Amino acid sequence: MSDITERSLKTLELPAVRTLLAERSSFIPGRELAEHVAPTTDLIAFYVSMLREDFAPDVRRAIPPLVELERALIKTRFGAACARTGQAVPITEAPDDASAGVATAYRLGFPLMMKPKSHLVVGDERGRVLNDLRELREYYRPYEISPGRESLAERYPELLWPLLQKYVPSARTRVFSVSGYKDPDGGIIAASLSCKRRQWPPDTGISTSQVSAADPRILSRGLETVDKLVSCGIFELELLESGAELLAIDLNPRAFGFINLDIALGHDLPWLWYESTLRPLTAGPARGTPQPSPVPLTAPPPTVIECRLPIPYTISRCINALFGVRSADEIEPDAVTATRVIPMLGQWNDPLSMLLANLQQLRHPGSLIRPYVAAAAAQRKRNQILAGSRR
Repeated sequence: MSDITERSLKTLELPAVRTLLAERSSFIPGRELAEHVAPTTDLIAFYVSMLREDFAPDVRRAIPPLVELERALIKTRFGAACARTGQAVPITEAPDDASAGVATAYRLGFPLMMKPKSHLVVGDERGRVLNDLRELREYYRPYEISPGRESLAERYPELLWPLLQKYVPSARTRVFSVSGYKDPDGGIIAASLSCKRRQWPPDTGISTSQVSAADPRILSRGLETVDKLVSCGIFELELLESGAELLAIDLNPRAFGFINLDIALGHDLPWLWYESTLRPLTAGPARGTPQPSPVPLTAPPPTVIECRLPIPYTISRCINALFGVRSADEIEPDAVTATRVIPMLGQWNDPLSMLLANLQQLRHPGSLIRPYVAAAAAQRKRNQILAGSRR
């Protein structure tokens, strides 16, 4: 298995990436790369797909083609692909200059979600909610290119500008993830459903609390879309529930942050990915999987499991308590209580590694805390305005 990480790829151009892969494998010039490279980030998955034909055939079968990766990782292409399959998406536009952004804002109305079209060029930039024209004029501009991704910016210059999306209020508590694994021959062989309960930064960020869910309608709709857009590999499709609609907002064709939740539910996706490079798989447990009692494809989980990033989760609760507010997931009428909590990073049976992995989040404590403070202050202000209007 490869020890290639996103950090090792950040400063490399494509020829150097191929050299790196060759150095990590038993490479013989003129033959395929024999390496297994786990698709753990957008950047790694992208480069592996670019070099797909250089891998051995058994490994290649678990690597999606580049056009499929582009369709998943570039949100404008993802939206167009969803439209062709009949999958609804939020109202989205991609103006490529500031004046066009203002015109779009007048047309769509505030608030608006502003976010990158892809993280391939701009790295970890998460975007923000724009509440008025002043904020639009302040923030709607090209992103900075992440170091080492200049060649990607030349290949995809449109990714420098953000996109604007109509804000859907239910996004705080009703974003569902349909995740699993698809074998190129056996089809979707494992799938789970979960719901994002908390995130960092609030409104636009990564999940810090992901809870298992059981809703056959959402799972079935998500798998129908995945089956049309994904040919193979690990996947995570995000569906935003807005009234009776399910809006597709993101597709990750790679491993994702809360993959421990899928494993806890009986779907060891990393193991299935590795097995799929050895032989075709069919629905059911993969041979040699450590799971003693695999969960059937569409069976509801026997318990409600929460996968949590403890440090952001705790900071969020403390800040909310200081401001006297409650998070959206706490006040939702049909909120569920987890009967089991597992860590997103690490395993309890390896406490030192888990501690070190989680402490990495405190490298820049200000950037971790400030979004929660801003969100709590805004929530308190809204509560005060609402309380005043009721008098």
